Amino acid sequence: MKRSPGHQSQVRASAITGPFGLSPVATVVMSVFAVLGGVQSASVSASEAHNADAAVQFDTTFLRTDSTQGVDLARFARGNTVSAGVYSVDIWVNDIRVARQDLRFVAAREGQSARACLSRQMLETLGVDFAKVGVNQDAKAGDECVDLAVLVPESSIDFDFSEQKLMLSVPQKYMRNAARGYVPPDMWQTGVNAGFVSYNANTYRTAGSGMDSTQSYLGLNAGVNIGAWHVRHQSSVSQQSGQATRFDDIATYVQHDVAALKSQVTLGDGYTTGDIFDSVQFRGVQIATDDRMLPESLRGYAPVVRGTAETNARVSIRQNGQVMYETSVSPGPFEINDLYATGYGGNLDVTVTEADGRTKRFTVPYAAVAQSLRPGTTRFSATAGQLRNATLDTKPNFAQFTLQRGLTNSVTAYGGGVAANGYVAADIGAALNTKFGALSADVTAAQTQVPNQNSQRGASLRIGYSKFIDPTNTNISVAAYRYSTAGFMNLSDASSVRDLAMHGGDIDSVYRQRNRFQLSVNQNFKNYGSVFLSASAQQYWNRDGSDTFYQAGYTNSYKYGTYSVTAGRTRSANGSMSNQYMVSTTIPLGRSQHAPLLSTNLSSASGSTNLQASVGGSLGDANQYSYNAYGTYGTSSGGNGGSSANAGASGTYRAPYAQMTASASSGSQSSQVSAGISGSVVVHPGGVTLSQTVGDTFGIVEAPGAAGAKVTSAPGVKLDRRGYAVVPYLTPYGMNTVDIDPKGTSTDIEFESTSEQAVPRLGSVVMLRYKTVSGRAALIRAPQLGDKALPFGADVMDGNGRTVGVVAQDSRIFARGLDDKGALFVKWGAAASEECRIEYVLPKKTGQAATAYTSVEAHCISDVQTSQRAAISAD
Repeated sequence: MKRSPGHQSQVRASAITGPFGLSPVATVVMSVFAVLGGVQSASVSASEAHNADAAVQFDTTFLRTDSTQGVDLARFARGNTVSAGVYSVDIWVNDIRVARQDLRFVAAREGQSARACLSRQMLETLGVDFAKVGVNQDAKAGDECVDLAVLVPESSIDFDFSEQKLMLSVPQKYMRNAARGYVPPDMWQTGVNAGFVSYNANTYRTAGSGMDSTQSYLGLNAGVNIGAWHVRHQSSVSQQSGQATRFDDIATYVQHDVAALKSQVTLGDGYTTGDIFDSVQFRGVQIATDDRMLPESLRGYAPVVRGTAETNARVSIRQNGQVMYETSVSPGPFEINDLYATGYGGNLDVTVTEADGRTKRFTVPYAAVAQSLRPGTTRFSATAGQLRNATLDTKPNFAQFTLQRGLTNSVTAYGGGVAANGYVAADIGAALNTKFGALSADVTAAQTQVPNQNSQRGASLRIGYSKFIDPTNTNISVAAYRYSTAGFMNLSDASSVRDLAMHGGDIDSVYRQRNRFQLSVNQNFKNYGSVFLSASAQQYWNRDGSDTFYQAGYTNSYKYGTYSVTAGRTRSANGSMSNQYMVSTTIPLGRSQHAPLLSTNLSSASGSTNLQASVGGSLGDANQYSYNAYGTYGTSSGGNGGSSANAGASGTYRAPYAQMTASASSGSQSSQVSAGISGSVVVHPGGVTLSQTVGDTFGIVEAPGAAGAKVTSAPGVKLDRRGYAVVPYLTPYGMNTVDIDPKGTSTDIEFESTSEQAVPRLGSVVMLRYKTVSGRAALIRAPQLGDKALPFGADVMDGNGRTVGVVAQDSRIFARGLDDKGALFVKWGAAASEECRIEYVLPKKTGQAATAYTSVEAHCISDVQTSQRAAISAD
């Protein structure tokens, strides 16, 4: 808490906590009420402004342990009275936490409890709309204190002193309309100057079948923040036995947000938006709308890669020939949702390498779906630079502009244009929201100048549909059709054709899509499970045949687990066809928190059958340990028919400063081992801190002396010996609450606050500073000479006159901030005989964190008693 200097001693008294988490003042008040068994006048709500200072009346004779001693408890007559000063408080409006800031508390007259000073401007920032109240807008609106209950009908303010929580209740009709999750831009934080390097290193070795191979991978993501500018670099290094080491420079760019336009400016490498044209990689400059600046309910989509592994496998993801991501996964379904942003479109080529060397490859396409916008909402992008594609020898320069505008609740118009070396394209379309579903349609016209050949001209029509049928609980999530004429090419295909033509290549090797159809349907039967159906088909102008894919499945849960059945068929353009069938179950082996899961998976494809069983789970108080053990048995038919078996295990340890993984497996024909480590090194104003892998936006916890405390919102993260920790992920432009669990810290450290909030801008590194009070703490029992009890509720001060506590029952005092030895002073009246002195010596520190408070036995001796003892000694 921040307080004016004149109230420093009062603040210290309220900040100190006892061995049971209660302040001495609270302990005294609770004891008073326990003795009385009630009060003579009812307490009142703090929100009742005119009665907030009503006193509680009781007879203090019940607290006297000695008829000669009178205890002045007037300071407790009004409960936990708030003294005037400045406090750092959490502000809640209608049960929603909206801010944490320093507020001035003032008292109307001396002796009254202070109340928060709220100005008209501050209340408007918190969302109060005085125009709806009918308050004159020309009235004074400076920093003067106003009475919310008087200005706004049916409103109230309540302050919880122990929680430092200010609660405002305002009728919704007097609040400004705002989307859920809205955070005012003036609360967005730029953060501090900082730098970081994130690493993901793993090595994967296979042996057997006459094939020994080792593959190693190192992915790096580095960044430097200077003011509001963020520099980022992404690269990877991969190496395979018998091959040269490969370095991929994925992206290097500088970024800065533009709050007024709700957009990001990018200088360097990036991706164009894929909402209208197919996304491509560029090197240049871009300004584009960032939906993350919108409230949570209005933000956009991020792609996810899903698949299934049969053994401890290695998954590699490439885009435009560059390694974007590589990791090891356990057998069974996997989901990769931590890829760095790759735009809304662009194919991801995924390779799954099994422990026995078998590989499966598939492509994750993302066809941009036109999204309707709310009325008055605009989304735009403007890009200029050079096309980045590792497969091209000649990289063209290009410029692209797109615009979307919500015209009404039902109509959104959009369009854009692309101009490049030898290529131009334009698009126009609209999205309609109707009771029959959401429909989008657009047409793109393009012209490509092919070197030494005639120009290619064409058009492409795209139609999209989405509908949730409420009566039947059916969701048609994607239904899209696209038809392109023979001369149409998108920017990526046109660049490849021009590059081949310039170098004498075969331009027909670039397949020009003729039509494409996609469908995804989900049917929920509530207690009877759910069914899904997905299908896709595409044909090309310069290639016979078609690529088709169908898949259907059923999923349900039963008393102890879940099960699913899936069937699919794939037909390629060359006429080859394969069928796939799979049955899976998951059963928990117990009811405890760390009970393992038993998973089974039976699959059949192309004449081969595979049975897999695995047991996995997590351990540790923060689930920092995870494990998986599996066994598989497979049979195959045909010329290479036979059977095979494989067994293996894998484990992960999520340490406070890194994450480590390891796996091993062995089969009849091959064996595999792998190991990996990932994490980050962060440089910030407080020094260097090791952490788990950080995202693009993260925070630094600073709590001096609080080594060992846990960050509850980041599992496995603890404060280091200097009192720092990294919160790996924060949501940009949203309210993030970060709580600290003091368990594990030294008893000589006290948190004045264990919860802080941050609203970082994208890419920012924000400091979350938690105030702590350091110093030795002790529970002192110090009766007067003759074992005479100290007056209950008397003040206790140190040699500097700073109040450090009050006397509780049995002459016990809890005090913090003590020297190894010194004196405390107890005072309960104005006379010299109504104060005494406690000389204490604390035990020497052991160098280890204490698990309990130090107990000290002493006596409180007054100056009168000291003089009497001196006179007796002299005689």
